[in-house]
Amino acid sequence: MTSFEINKVYNFTTLAAARLGSLYTDMRVKSIMTATEAMKHRDIYTLHNNLVPVIPNLPVNAGDCVFLLLENTDGESTVLALEYIDPVSVILVTSVNIRIELTDASSEDISLLNMRLKELGYTNYNITTY
Repeated sequence: MTSFEINKVYNFTTLAAARLGSLYTDMRVKSIMTATEAMKHRDIYTLHNNLVPVIPNLPVNAGDCVFLLLENTDGESTVLALEYIDPVSVILVTSVNIRIELTDASSEDISLLNMRLKELGYTNYNITTY
């Protein structure tokens, strides 16, 4: 079984694309849970019962699965069992691009941001105004 780590970011596909969606990108693992804990976030028992006939070798009981609380880059969360994820497709994302839009910033803020980014060790960035 593929191992996921809390606070790491992954790309992967599911084994039931028609029911779960196919490609998940930049998904941060917020928690690794039991079925009981996962039920607080999603009706995993109904979901699981619908997936048993679709995913080969899926445990019949949702309680036998390990669940992930995942968050996308927009801050939206979802819950999936490890057993729903194609283990061959899992890719650990080691870097991401970040876009920040600051409104009502002053021209002095540009030099401040530039200085702070350099202090944090960032060298590959671009600040533009419009």
